[in-house]
Amino acid sequence: MGLGKIFSRADAIGGLEISDDALRFALLKKGRLGLETEILVEEKLDNQKKIPKLEALAKKLSLFAKKNHIKYIIASIPTNNIFVKLYSFPANISKEKINESMALNVELQLPQKKSDIYCDWMEIEKNEINQKVLLSYIKKDYAENLINILKKSGLKLVALENHALSLSRIVKQTKDEALLLLEKDEDNISFSVIINNNLIFSQSIPQTKIGDNLKGEISRVINYHGWFDISIKQLALLGDFSPQEIKKMPLKPITLEKIDNQKNEKINPKFLIVLGAAKRGLIPRKDDVIISLMEIGTEKAYAHEKANLNANFLISTSAVLATFFVLIFFATWSFMSIMQNNYNRRISSLSLLPGSENGILLKEKADNFNSLISQANAMGGQEVVWSKVIEEIRSKTNDNVKINTLSLPDATGLLTISGTAKDRDSINNFKKSFEDSDLFGEINIPLNNLGKKEDIPFSLTFKIKNSELIHKQ
Repeated sequence: MGLGKIFSRADAIGGLEISDDALRFALLKKGRLGLETEILVEEKLDNQKKIPKLEALAKKLSLFAKKNHIKYIIASIPTNNIFVKLYSFPANISKEKINESMALNVELQLPQKKSDIYCDWMEIEKNEINQKVLLSYIKKDYAENLINILKKSGLKLVALENHALSLSRIVKQTKDEALLLLEKDEDNISFSVIINNNLIFSQSIPQTKIGDNLKGEISRVINYHGWFDISIKQLALLGDFSPQEIKKMPLKPITLEKIDNQKNEKINPKFLIVLGAAKRGLIPRKDDVIISLMEIGTEKAYAHEKANLNANFLISTSAVLATFFVLIFFATWSFMSIMQNNYNRRISSLSLLPGSENGILLKEKADNFNSLISQANAMGGQEVVWSKVIEEIRSKTNDNVKINTLSLPDATGLLTISGTAKDRDSINNFKKSFEDSDLFGEINIPLNNLGKKEDIPFSLTFKIKNSELIHKQ
């Protein structure tokens, strides 16, 4: 593992769409013109209709994740696997009361037992009159099976949601004009309603039940009396609908567009779901209150996986340091053996020479040898615990500073860190954090690249205040 990866935040979160026909992956970043796509790829699936069959793809996913340096994902799965229901409350009810009411609804009103599901809810809209809360749940065994498959591939699941929720985050909409989304797979057709980029309704119906009455089912959803003042005037399709089915539909389907497509990229609508999931990955974990159908929320799930990553890092570092010290020991032992052999040979040759001058030379050689032996013993008796230095540096590093190289010649010499800082204030704060350390001293950052305001390269030198603090006797 390189130092850049050790000290930079290897926490990019991408989106993974799981569909009947393909796996799609996307990674976004924030650019000057809005969101920019770093990775957008697709892996076709052959007859992989059910999630358990994805176990055969664990190895492929593992290679795929390593190739793209991705560990954390927001997974988006077909809408028919998730139940969705909208609740409305008066605007003056507190968040605590709403949570109490929703918890009671989960216990008493859902068609599944609480012990058999993962359930979550979120506020999607609030005005002066009311506030709307969207509830969703998934069968626990389905979710756990999926999570285990992803674990086998080395992917860490941060959040789990459905296609319609992912799409609602990224699709371009006219204000207050609702969109009816039809998502077709091999067994079901899911009907989802999105307004102002909020998912408010989802229902999945088996195709065998719909039969030839797809037009009637669409009209039933559009004219549902519970919409009140909501007008559904747009229809979008995902999946393989026949020309005959499309011709009979009460609304002409539109082509979906990306909401923040400032660069006017030509994006295939089939990628909008995974882009919506990837967009959620850019939300700070502490601010992500979106529905996630897992045992724990997104912030806790992400913190848990980060703790595992840090633990693995420390284990790997300890193993490397242990190997290093073993090599030092054998190098010291070899050095001492060579010196002793040389000394014995010199003694043998000196013993053949006559006179007192040879006796003086012999004493000088013996004194030099004893000095070397003492130095070697000192090398073998003291071990530098570099992990203390590394942990101290990690504690001083934040999101605004990325470390590229670290030079640690010895415990008493000049140590050097080079990297890139977000701006000049970040460099100053980084230097001050080192100056506040009880372990580091003689901190210096030369003033270079004065003309740059962002992504400033820097080089920081420092020394260990007391080398005994990092020696193990």
